[in-house]
Amino acid sequence: MTEEIINANVTATQPTTTETAKEITMKTYYWSNDNVPFRVIRTTDEIKEDQYPIVVTAPDPSLKAPKYDWMKKKWIETSEESLGQRLTSVVEKLEDAQKSISVLQEAHQDTLKNNETTDTAMEQLQTTVQMSTRMMATLSTTVSALIKAYQTKNTTGTNQGGAQ
Repeated sequence: MTEEIINANVTATQPTTTETAKEITMKTYYWSNDNVPFRVIRTTDEIKEDQYPIVVTAPDPSLKAPKYDWMKKKWIETSEESLGQRLTSVVEKLEDAQKSISVLQEAHQDTLKNNETTDTAMEQLQTTVQMSTRMMATLSTTVSALIKAYQTKNTTGTNQGGAQ
């Protein structure tokens, strides 16, 4: 009823002379906030981008009870029916995440076992190197003693052989 009065007023104020009449174009926008999840509004104003609580883009027609999520910048479903579906979806994603966590924990345990094996092998290698170093030192001392004994014997044997 109000629209008829407004339109009648607009029509009455339009020029009747040879000037072309301006067309009034109504634009559709959507109101969405916590108190009013969805309302269609029509105005002659042109709004080019979302301005809280006015949304420029229409919600998906498949949504039964749309509400605009201002954080994610998209329309969401708020019907109880869809909440159950979303809850089921969240539970499925949670189960998938738990499975992934289990797989990662198993991989971590395998890595720890491999690290323990590597640490044990490194300790054994270090012990072997230390033993080899000790054996080389002992062998070096023994060889040095043998060389001295041989040189002493040769020097003494040469001196004794020349005196006779």
